[in-house]
Amino acid sequence: MCYICGHGEQRSSRHKESSHGPKDSKSSSSAAAGTANQDRPFKDKHHPLLIAIWNTDRTQTDTNEKLKGIRDVLRKGTSASVQCEILHEQTGVPIAQVSPLIIACFEGDLDIIRFLIDNNADPNQTESEHHLTPIHVLCDAEYHGQSLRVCQKDRADLIRLLVKNGAQVNHLDRSSMAAIHKAVIHDRPDCVDVLMDAHADPNVAFMGDTPLSIAARHNRRKIVQSLLNRKETNVNHRNDQGGTALHFASAGIVDSPECVELLLSHGAKVNVQDLKNNTPTMVACFFNKPRILQTLIKAGADVALRNNEGKDAYDVATEKEFDECKEIVARALEKRGIKPGKKDTTDKLADDVDKLKLKR
Repeated sequence: MCYICGHGEQRSSRHKESSHGPKDSKSSSSAAAGTANQDRPFKDKHHPLLIAIWNTDRTQTDTNEKLKGIRDVLRKGTSASVQCEILHEQTGVPIAQVSPLIIACFEGDLDIIRFLIDNNADPNQTESEHHLTPIHVLCDAEYHGQSLRVCQKDRADLIRLLVKNGAQVNHLDRSSMAAIHKAVIHDRPDCVDVLMDAHADPNVAFMGDTPLSIAARHNRRKIVQSLLNRKETNVNHRNDQGGTALHFASAGIVDSPECVELLLSHGAKVNVQDLKNNTPTMVACFFNKPRILQTLIKAGADVALRNNEGKDAYDVATEKEFDECKEIVARALEKRGIKPGKKDTTDKLADDVDKLKLKR
């Protein structure tokens, strides 16, 4: 994420695009998710096990009766891990291969998921389009056409069941997203806890974002706390641009200091600078987060630090015309005897040296 140039706002939407959740279009790019629609075209041309899953009566309270159709298919010798073709909704041409367990997770039916696992369905089998595993699906958004909304606890319990049966929690999908990224993006703290108990990597990066940095930027306090409680989490982990979770938290979607305070209390470096020497205070000024800015200053942030463009936090706030942030930084500078908007003698000397170098 480039929090200074503003690409962070785009990143938030890119996170949503990276999940394979609700979409109104009927494009083939949502092949697996589209299977949740029981009235899909060419349904009867699909594998008998998928048809049985789609035809299951969700209102049936007798589990044995409810699962009869699926049980009958398996009794005929079909493996619960059979790879099934998904057909294009308009042409009927095969466009992807997917396991019955993944379809059951898309459908969100607890009984079917448990039944398939009990019948040796492979919990690590991926679908061919996005390389999603069942755990990815359970951590992701709810899907268009999904017939049952699975509560947070049920999702976590199902992930725990999959892990107990050998599911790997650090598998990356085609976009290099791990299940823990999806759980954080869709605010599923219970799922995050289960994944961490199963040794999910809390420092794995997706498009430069770690689970902690994503949670911090979106002010997901419960998830931030959960991740920080784990010794494996590196609070000062840097992405490829040198940014840390504190940089992300300082660009928070909401101007709440909670996550900033949590990070600082767990050892986040308040004056950390990225590869362009931007500090969290500069980020807070750029995104107009006065409450976060005040929290950083109270924690000892040096507002006189300058980035590679020679700008300090005051300059950033001035350029963005964010008066409240500008006034907060000005007061902090004046307490140190520094006139806001004016470079100190050290900076002037550095400029003079640079000019001499240019003349040579």
